[in-house]
Amino acid sequence: MHITSKNIRYMLNVVLCFAITTSTSYASPVNVKTVSYKDAAYYPRHNTAAEVIAKHDSKVSAEASAAVVSVNHDTGDRVNQGDTVIALDCRTYKLQLQQAKAAHDAVNAQYENAKKLFTSAQKLQKQNNISLELYNQRNADASRLKAELINTEAGIEAAEIAVDKCSIKAPYDGYISERFISKGELAQPGTPMFQMITSEQGHVEAHINSFEYESFIQGTNYQFVFNGVSYELAVDSILPVLDRNYRTHTAILSFIDEAAPTGSHGELKWRDNKLALPSSMVIVRNQQAGILIANSSTAKFIPVESYTEGHPAFIELEPGIQIISTGRHGLKDGDSISVVPSNQE
Repeated sequence: MHITSKNIRYMLNVVLCFAITTSTSYASPVNVKTVSYKDAAYYPRHNTAAEVIAKHDSKVSAEASAAVVSVNHDTGDRVNQGDTVIALDCRTYKLQLQQAKAAHDAVNAQYENAKKLFTSAQKLQKQNNISLELYNQRNADASRLKAELINTEAGIEAAEIAVDKCSIKAPYDGYISERFISKGELAQPGTPMFQMITSEQGHVEAHINSFEYESFIQGTNYQFVFNGVSYELAVDSILPVLDRNYRTHTAILSFIDEAAPTGSHGELKWRDNKLALPSSMVIVRNQQAGILIANSSTAKFIPVESYTEGHPAFIELEPGIQIISTGRHGLKDGDSISVVPSNQE
């Protein structure tokens, strides 16, 4: 077949038209829908289990060995700091106190006499009417008896402490939650006598996961929810190290106004103080997480740094920025787009 120059020009025109048509079809704008940043962004909320813990919950034990002679308060009773809850037989310890006081009186009498003798020795020494040996003896006797007197004073104090231990008292204002011993039983040092819980307002304790740690310390609007009622909280502390058992950060919060009952098991809630976008708006391009926005008639990729899959995307944009919400799959930075009104299918 003979191919003329006219045929060649015709074939080139056909190929060129096809190429132009194909190129134009690939460059056709992609229909997308958008939503403004101010409408899509929100403050993420978090929640975790929490409990109201008593500031003091003590098992009070005996410090002396004696029989129980009276139980003055029982389970459920409210007591004030210093009230005697259980009394022990204190006769032996009171006798020891009497002996300590008697020993002190005896030594004190000897010391007063020794002081007088030493005072006389000082006067005689100035007149050179006493030997050095006798003078030194009078000085030593007075010093020795002074030391013994101090020792007997310490003995009285120790005996008074022992007597005081016969009265097992409430260490703070609160309630007797459990009694462990009865009248007539023998108490030994370390024997638990009763359990006591403070009447003081409790605090909330919660365990925060490590991925929520930054959110918690920078958060706001902390609340404890119990039986459908929300109680406002303030953060007292959070441990920066992980708990050995739970592998979480232990947080302590206090009630601002009204408090939930001690022992309540509820939910701790708080809100981030930074705006974020839903994870459903995040796409990945070239191994980088980000979002696509409508930049005039083209798509623009905005990276989201430090993004964790499945979690809100923390990113700050101008309120009016239009984020591509529909039609973004397959789009890449620089692609042509046509924004379709949200109410149009």
